[in-house]
Amino acid sequence: MKRTYLSAVAVAGLIGLWLLSGQFGNDAPAQDGPLSATDARSSSQVAHNDAKNRVPVRVRDFTAHPHATVSVVRGKTQAYRTVALRSQTSGYVQDLPFSKGKRVNGGETVCKLDIDARAATLREARALLRSRQLEFDAATELAEKGHRSETQTAAARANLDAARAMVIRAENEIAHTKITAPFEGVIEELPVEIGDYIAKGAVCAHLVDDDPMLIVGHVSEREVGKFAVGDRGTARLITGETVQGEIRFVGKSASPETRTFRLELEIPNTDFRLRDGVTAEIAVHADPVMAHFISPALLTLNDAGEIGIRVVDANRIVRFIAVEIIADTQDGVWITGPPEQARIITVGHEYVIDGLPVAISTEPVTVGDAS
Repeated sequence: MKRTYLSAVAVAGLIGLWLLSGQFGNDAPAQDGPLSATDARSSSQVAHNDAKNRVPVRVRDFTAHPHATVSVVRGKTQAYRTVALRSQTSGYVQDLPFSKGKRVNGGETVCKLDIDARAATLREARALLRSRQLEFDAATELAEKGHRSETQTAAARANLDAARAMVIRAENEIAHTKITAPFEGVIEELPVEIGDYIAKGAVCAHLVDDDPMLIVGHVSEREVGKFAVGDRGTARLITGETVQGEIRFVGKSASPETRTFRLELEIPNTDFRLRDGVTAEIAVHADPVMAHFISPALLTLNDAGEIGIRVVDANRIVRFIAVEIIADTQDGVWITGPPEQARIITVGHEYVIDGLPVAISTEPVTVGDAS
């Protein structure tokens, strides 16, 4: 009886093992020939389900084109140099040969002071110089004969040098009564009138050199590397005029208040039509770069706060590409960063993330987009 039960249990166990081996052994059958109709339908269903689970987006193929970058800086015109003509002596204003707004040449007298007693002082100094010269000549002659010591001769020479210095000072005092222009320019201010008394160091006139003219702006620390001395630039004034010139100065030290660098564009002004203090925009053209022209609506931000676009790669996987905006127009923006050929997501880019598989539909390029 016991052997019968054992035999039955053994047979049941073998049947169970045989059934289990058939259940789990057909999951991945090895076939050398083509798939059966059932297997083909199963694979097609899997692919259909995968495509159905992908997020649908719309894309468009973009091609980069050469674009000449333009950096714009806002500033204002400024005279090449401005100087305050100050008196080197004191006295009454005797004559003002030029009125305010007149143009003067370098070396011309702008203010003339009354000489007063300076002429008499000069005559006195010259008379003393003649006397000291005679004394020195006599002392030298006597010293050669041995009747004067070297100390007495040296004292006579010192007196002669002092007399010469007095003459020079008197001549300079008279010369300083004429305040002249150091360069050609326009008299912008004339704060004195004939008969006014001015002290030493007082301002007689303000002279402005307006040829060439400067257009001065301030560049941010991110943009300063785009400018170099010698670059050509164009400036558009608020008056509507457009002028061209050359960058003559780019600051090496940032302003502590604004963290910006001074930029100077030198503009020829031979006809003197440009004025100081006019608002202007400086545009400096750089070498062309390959860039894409897109709508600003296609731009987005990633988790790190970088601005960029979302594209679809060859495997239809979403990728984020950081971009740099190099120009902004009313119709769109020029960007650099993506490859020359890029499939950019135009609809749905805000609802996908980097690395997500998507189902795409290609957006046609219209005539306006192509142009």
